[in-house]
Formats: sequence, structure tokens, C-alpha cells
Amino acid sequence: MKLRELLRTDLEDLEDYVPVKPLDVLAAEIGLPVERLVKLDANENLYGPHPEVLEAIRSAPFHIYPDPGQQALREAIARFLDVEAENVVAGTGADDLLDILIRLVMPKAIAIPTPTFGMYRFLAKISRAKPIEVPRRPNFDLDVVALKHAVQAGAGIVFLTSPNNPTGNPVNRAELEAICALDTLVVVDEAYIEFGGESVVSMIASHPNLVVLRTFSKWAGLAGLRVGYSVSDPELASHMMSLKQPYNVNVAADAGARAALAHFAEIKETIASIVAERDRMARLCAELGWLTPLPSQANFVLFAVGERRAVDVAAALRSKGVLVRYYERPDLVNYIRISAGRPEDTDRLLAVLREI
Repeated sequence: MKLRELLRTDLEDLEDYVPVKPLDVLAAEIGLPVERLVKLDANENLYGPHPEVLEAIRSAPFHIYPDPGQQALREAIARFLDVEAENVVAGTGADDLLDILIRLVMPKAIAIPTPTFGMYRFLAKISRAKPIEVPRRPNFDLDVVALKHAVQAGAGIVFLTSPNNPTGNPVNRAELEAICALDTLVVVDEAYIEFGGESVVSMIASHPNLVVLRTFSKWAGLAGLRVGYSVSDPELASHMMSLKQPYNVNVAADAGARAALAHFAEIKETIASIVAERDRMARLCAELGWLTPLPSQANFVLFAVGERRAVDVAAALRSKGVLVRYYERPDLVNYIRISAGRPEDTDRLLAVLREI
């Protein structure tokens, strides 16, 4: 018997998600030492975790299994958001929760306003749900009428991101009300909400089909630990708890996340620094005359590239050790996304942009 005959029949139709590579791998590919690289391609918090958060991680009991009920973490998140612990489920990053929600619904199709976070399409395909891509309007706002048609065509989940990645614009609350009125599960990914925009957590009380996702990867600097959470109707949260892997949040991530919430007031100063650097970067790049920033409420900016090809600009920056994100898709062919870093990262970015 051939091995391939034992595997799922649609393997060749699946699509890889294209993640960013580790710094040491990139350094070897580019031919520069790691310390020469400026990493502005993955929307990470380059300031890193708060010192008290690092201490909490170091003190975690690594020899003991995590709490499968996530009691302490769920209660800490609930206090932070002024909700009940029964509304909260934690996961191995928000991606874990996206996967749980898809397996909970098992939809025939999923509506995805594009361009947006590529993980939605990836997870839909591996779950054998048809991804229905709904193009955004020219200004990257949602096309609510087209989303309604997608739901009528069988989409059991609508994935939204607010602020959206990679465009940086938030979901309009009135439009979200209209989408939540549809017979579908509506998931709003608020991975970047700490940097701008209005959270829609308060809408859950009146919309039991609404789920809000958050992460500690961006604002808390815990991308490497993979910890996120969902807020939803208690009944939905209970089903998610039943479906998740028992030990899906490891002890280091649990301890780090709770410490980050406890020190949010101090970390908020770092968030403010990132927002200020985002705006400074957008202004300085615009002054070059051939990069046009889109308004962003996230920790990154999407730039329209004029006078030259975006793919060439990204490649030229990379050759000099400055890493930005370029997407090989028609609706983003003339754009690059640049994460907000520290002042020295922006300075290096601008120096190389002027050079190339």
C-alpha cells in the first residue's frame, strides 16, 4: 500500500501559510549578523516584555502540568475587561482559538473580507471549509452587502479584524451591528486593539453570536510564548472549553500573561511609545515623496509605493538588513507593510530608504 493512499485526498489543494522566518535564519540568508537586522516585518513589540513579566515567566513551575481550566488566567482577564470569567477562554495564541471556533461550528464555508490576516484562509482550508473571499472597498472598508451575500451562500463564520491587518483600519460599529444581525458566527479579531480603535467587547451582551479575540503577542511582547484569549457568550465559551486541548496554555505563557495584565499601567507607556513611533515613521516616510501611508490604528503602517515596484523596495531593504512585509497578491501588489519599532529602528529604516 502506498502511504499517500492513507492520507486525506485534498492535500495537494491546501495552501501553506507564509510565516516570517527566525532572525538567525534570515541573517544567514542575507549574509549579515543578527544584530545588524531591523525586524519590522511581523508586528512584534521590539521593546520586549516588562521586567516583572520576565520574572514571572522564570518563576513558573515548569515541572507541573498547566491548569486545564485556566482559572487564574481567565479570572485575571475577566477583571481586566470587566466581564465574567465564564466569558473567557484562553488559547495558544489567537490562532488556537480560531481553530477551536472552526471545529465548534464545522461550517461549510467561511467569509473572509480581503485583504486580511492569512491565517483565516489557511485554517478554513485545512478544516475543509470553503473560504469565501469578500473583497474590501477601494479604501479597504468592509463591503457589508457582499458579506451578507456570502452568509446567504452558506458562510457559517465571518472573520473580521479590527484594526485590520495589514490595512490598519478598524471595523465600523454600525456595520458590525448589521453583520451580527445575520445568521452566522461573527468573530472580531482585536489583536491590535491596544494601539487604537474601539473594542466591541461590550456588544457581546446583546449579540450572542459575536466572539472577540485578543492576544498578548503585540502589546505585551509575548509573541514567542503564544498566548491569547476569546470573549464570548458564556454558553459558547463553555463549548470552547470542552473542545480545546486540555493543556493548551503552558505555564510560562499563563504566568507571563497574568503578570502583563497586572503591570498594564506600566506597559501602557511602551504602547504609547510604539504609537508615537508609528506616527513618526508614517510622517517621515511620506516626506520621501514616493511612499504614501494609509491611516493606521495598529502597530504598523501599510504604505502605497509609487514610482517603483513594491516587491523591489522590499527586496532592497532586505538586502540592507531591514525587514518589512510584502504580499504577493493582486490587491496588495503595490504596497508594503512596515511595523512600528523603536526610534533607532525608524532611523535605520529611513536611512536605507534614502539610500535605495
